[in-house]
Order: sequence, then C-alpha cells, then structure tokens
Amino acid sequence: MNSRSGSHNSLFASDAAAISVVQETHYDTTQNKLLPYESGSHRSAKIIIPQEKESDAGGFDIDMPIEEFMERLVATIAACKTLGKSALWIEVSMTRARFIEAMVHVEGLDLHHISSDNKTINLCIWLAAGVENKIPEYATHQIGVGAIVVNSRDEILCVRELRNNYRPWKLPGGLADLGEQLDTAAKREVMEETGIDCEFENIIGFRHTHGLQFGRSDLYFVCKMVPVENSDSEGNAIIPKPVAQADEIAAAAWVPLTEYKAMVNGVNGGEPHRMMQKMMSLYESGESIQPTVMSSIVPGRGPSYLYHVNGKGEDLL
Repeated sequence: MNSRSGSHNSLFASDAAAISVVQETHYDTTQNKLLPYESGSHRSAKIIIPQEKESDAGGFDIDMPIEEFMERLVATIAACKTLGKSALWIEVSMTRARFIEAMVHVEGLDLHHISSDNKTINLCIWLAAGVENKIPEYATHQIGVGAIVVNSRDEILCVRELRNNYRPWKLPGGLADLGEQLDTAAKREVMEETGIDCEFENIIGFRHTHGLQFGRSDLYFVCKMVPVENSDSEGNAIIPKPVAQADEIAAAAWVPLTEYKAMVNGVNGGEPHRMMQKMMSLYESGESIQPTVMSSIVPGRGPSYLYHVNGKGEDLL
C-alpha cells in the first residue's frame, strides 16, 4: 500500500509478533465468529473469499447465509480496528459476487479494483481513526508512447488515423501494455501501425495530462527511433514502405521532414502544434533522456529502468 502523500513509515512501525499474540489470544476466528484473515504489509489485513470450497480456507464456509457473513464481517472489522490494523482488504472471486451487494452498504468499505486477470474484485476499508486515509487510488495513470522515426532520406514516419485526426499527420504510437517497457511499447506500436521495424534510441521528452480516458491521468513519452534499413548491391539504402494497420490507420507514409515541421509550426495559416514544436526542437538539438537498467535493493524484485538526462545509458545490474 502506497502513501497518498508524505512518509508514513512511523504509522506502520509495529511489533508483528506482539500483534500475532494479541490476535490469537482475543480473536480466535472460531470462537468469536470472525472471518479468517491474513496479515499484510503496512499493518493491513486481508480476507480472501475463495472461488470454491477449500480445505485450507481456514474455516471459511462460502455457502453461509449472507446475514451470517455480514455479522462476521462487521465483527472482523471491529477486531482489526482493536488490533491496530491500518486497513482491511477483501478479495472476492467473481463467482462469489453475491457477497458484494451486501458489503457495499458497510460504511467506509469501498470497491477498489478488479484484478488484472478479471477474476477477483477487491474492496477495502481504512481503519486507522484520526489518520489520513493512505490507501492509494487504483490505476491513476495510463502510459502512452509516440515515435519520431526519421529515415536516411530525412523523412519522418507519420500516420493518419481512421478517426479523430486533428492534423493531417501524427506520430505512430499508442498505449503501453501492462508490464511493458517504454522501448518495447514504442517498437511494437510502430510495427503494428506502419509495418516498419525500428530500434529504440532514447526518450526526447514526455507530456503529463489529467482527466483523460476513464478520468485517469496520462503520461505520453516521445521516443527517438531509428528505422531498420537494408542496402542494395550498390550500397544504396532500401527504405521500407509503410503499410497502414487495417483496423486503425487510414494512411501511413514517409513525410519529408521539412513538410512535417511546417505543419507543426503552423506555416501556411495552420495552428501551431506547441508540444511537437518543442519535441522537434529537442530532437534536432540532440537532447534526450537516456535509460539505465538498474538492479533493485529489494529482494526478489527484478531490474528497473531509470531514465535520466545527460550521460550515456548503461546497465547497472
């Protein structure tokens, strides 16, 4: 659980062993009719409502009447508060969604998110009285990429979408998939929309916008990419021909760089494209944000990409 603002390490500092003893002494789930729960990070607790009857479900009878379930849930919330738990999470299998209709009437218990595999619904309630709610909102941002791809003839790769075109041409790009690195997303999107294979060089800049799809914020990264070009028998570059993606793109083409810059600069009476004006200026100056792959100090966590200005990208694993 991440803090919404500021540091809250002191809030969650506790003696886990002491809490465990208190729980076993005063809140036996069988004697006190509590729902089985497990302790989580940051002094939270979690109830898992299983999909089917499970012998190791800690006595959770998924076929119990709703009335009994609600009585035990309210008692469990009260017990977790007494134990100093910061929050209670409830994970409900989609096949057991009947529990949710009753749970949403508990004051403070809110729907939080659906799992990425769409199999469970997660609810949560903040329990620390007098302390600001530290439960973060789910999926605050979406990540998009755009690619500046310029070939050896000083032509930039552009697309025109089937709908919602605000300029004659735009950069190829789209949303990154869950767990997808920026360079991989940019390479994939260019290939999907234009059929052009290219290699990632760096990030030129990014835009941060709020209130977009589903009310979420958006981070849009503009990447410098280099098209893969072959040579003929005389050493002349063979420029691959763009092929528009049938279901999304109306046209894909190599546009003279001078023509594209004239468009974003508002030459011939058009309105300037302020963001792309800046991006093209940075592109031509050679300024960029470089990636460095770094290992994590957290045990079991994989490497991460650190993007930084100046210097050369490298791997620090």
